[in-house]
Amino acid sequence: MELFETMRLENGTIKRLTYHFERMMRGSVDFGFDFSVQQWNQIIDELQSRYTKGVWRVKVTNDQQGSMHYTVAELPDKVEFTAKLQQIDPQTPVEERIHKTSNRDHLQHDHQTDLVLLYDENGKILEFDIGNILMKKGDCYFTPMYDTDLLQGCMRQMLLDEDRIEIHDIDVNKFTEAVKQGELKPYLINSLREVVPVEMKFETSDE
Repeated sequence: MELFETMRLENGTIKRLTYHFERMMRGSVDFGFDFSVQQWNQIIDELQSRYTKGVWRVKVTNDQQGSMHYTVAELPDKVEFTAKLQQIDPQTPVEERIHKTSNRDHLQHDHQTDLVLLYDENGKILEFDIGNILMKKGDCYFTPMYDTDLLQGCMRQMLLDEDRIEIHDIDVNKFTEAVKQGELKPYLINSLREVVPVEMKFETSDE
């Protein structure tokens, strides 16, 4: 198993770098992985000095022995995603829900839509498979409460720290009805894509 961070490298600067560093270090401590601040800084310096133009997808991994590696790829433009609802397996270990690890079985789906929006056995909306959810209702933007049941994304945490969004839970049935009525607009938020609108695809039952 590895921990990883997926980051936005834009014109020589990795966005929200402090958040990514703190999350990788926190995860390494929780799992008992070695973590080299020196190696992390060397990788970041190399990336920011090499990729000075354009927008790039950077993935940095860290394993139990503290060995770090990175990959870089161009970030294709995508202005909107589609998503469907999917209940998370209640047997999913907490550490896999709250840490960004290579164990991602609970996020698998058939890709009939770009994303899945996960909810738990109690009906609480949690997050998308590749990022947190932001919802707009009227003039209010909100995201679900963290209760050791979802990933604390870097973009989400930055928006909370800046008091730009609020925290409110929502039930999957109320979410579905509000979206269908046009009262609620969902967005994907993550540090790579930042904020992107999502079109929900709901299953329809035969009359």
